[in-house]
Amino acid sequence: MEVSRKVTPAVDLALFKELLLRTCGHSFEKEREQTLVTALQRRMAALGIDAGETYHATLVRNQDELLRLTELLTVNETYFFREPEHLSLMVDTLMPEFMAARNQKPVRIVSAGCSTGEEPYSIAIMLRERFGDESERLFAITGVDIDSTVIATAKQGVYGKGSFRGVESSLFERYFEPCGSGKFQVCDAIRKQVGFEVVNLLGASYPQRMQSPDIILYRNVSIYFPGEVQREIFGRLAELLADGGCLLVGAAETFHHDIGILSLVKQDSLFYYRKTPPLVFEERRAAGRPPSTPARSRVRPVQTVPLFAARSESLRNRPQAGRAYDRPLIPPYSPGQPDVRERFDAAIKLAHDKQPHGALTLLDAVIAEDSAFEKAYTLKGSLLLSLSRFDEVRSVCETILGRDPLRLEAYLMLGMVARQKGDIDDALTRFREALFLDSSCWLAHFYSAEILFAHQDGKRARSGYDAALRILEKGSLQEHGQDFFPLSFNAEQFMIICRHKLSLLTPMDAIRTATKSPFAQGTQNNISNVLQRNG
Repeated sequence: MEVSRKVTPAVDLALFKELLLRTCGHSFEKEREQTLVTALQRRMAALGIDAGETYHATLVRNQDELLRLTELLTVNETYFFREPEHLSLMVDTLMPEFMAARNQKPVRIVSAGCSTGEEPYSIAIMLRERFGDESERLFAITGVDIDSTVIATAKQGVYGKGSFRGVESSLFERYFEPCGSGKFQVCDAIRKQVGFEVVNLLGASYPQRMQSPDIILYRNVSIYFPGEVQREIFGRLAELLADGGCLLVGAAETFHHDIGILSLVKQDSLFYYRKTPPLVFEERRAAGRPPSTPARSRVRPVQTVPLFAARSESLRNRPQAGRAYDRPLIPPYSPGQPDVRERFDAAIKLAHDKQPHGALTLLDAVIAEDSAFEKAYTLKGSLLLSLSRFDEVRSVCETILGRDPLRLEAYLMLGMVARQKGDIDDALTRFREALFLDSSCWLAHFYSAEILFAHQDGKRARSGYDAALRILEKGSLQEHGQDFFPLSFNAEQFMIICRHKLSLLTPMDAIRTATKSPFAQGTQNNISNVLQRNG
């Protein structure tokens, strides 16, 4: 029953506003003032308190009652797969990088202000779709919120139809089970993968589950805080992040937090924040000394493979009129070229340290001084690809192929650009060209399979995943060139993805999808054209 008891206005209300701003970060000005009045009326009536001053004193000394009031003041509008572009960015782009450096430890993800839990469960579902059952071992997901009521709901994982407006029917069938009239519960496997905590982001300390996360999602929460509280919480979360960690905010909140604490990164049309270490550049002045192997990144993965696999020895030595394929990939050190060598080494180190813009500046200087330095072009292309500067990648690849028409890396980069642009035919063409140059190029097998799987060409997708998995499981990948491609991946993650996708493609399913899919015939024609062009 709604209580119409009147709260003493003005002075008493100002005291409550100050207390809530100081303890919880909530501001109640203008249109939100009535929300505060209504919540105060309800809690005072529940406790049988008539005077505002008495209830204010209760809040000051009773933390539990402060939480009860806060629960009435928080807005818990959320649903599964909200703002999916940011979730896809995290799973498809950021996650491979963190997995490559995790060194057997799970990638830690925190959903700050998770409300009733739809966001962290959405993350768990997307990771399960990508990595299968191994996701339980690979990732640690935590949702936190100040409201104990919504955390209790999140732990139960039971939701009504309003929470499913962003859920595809296939995902709904796989991950949710009927639970009473009009209610559905998240399946056990997903609920087991997510932990929840009651946390005040302005509180004195954070629980252990929140410490040193690789990724924090802090979306559509800070819009309810005034500027000074936004800065306070953002600074706390930034300090909490592990080095190199990323913080994702809602689309409407991005530029409110661009206050110099974290680096703002643009990825396609999306933005996120990154905790980058300070730039440290050690000049090497040992003239005449052969260049040393570049320093590795902060955490070295157990098994990594280069972003672009080197060509086979037989291909590298394949003769072509007017070209010398026995030329070293990097010109031999010469006392007359110390600056070029030092700049290139420094560019590699910056790339390892996740500072691509600085690396690109040095590479441009290398290319300006020595236009025959082919590895500088290839490294530049891979860095531009990581920054989604696709038109520039194409230009670099054209330069590379103009110098060496059999450069495998250029075809791979062009295939990745075409895939990102949605030009599937061109992407398949480029990956097939890469496989013509080197049939053991697992990345070309893998990304071709990803395209075919998405277009329900199960038979050929299965063949691609099988080929990539066999190459990766052999563990005999050529290490040549890895120092010049710091954008490396963890081999384990690709094997996990391949096994998961193969488990979804039973032999009969693969045959059925191959015969049904109109994409299959187009793909076959495309591959035939590629083979004909290459003799």
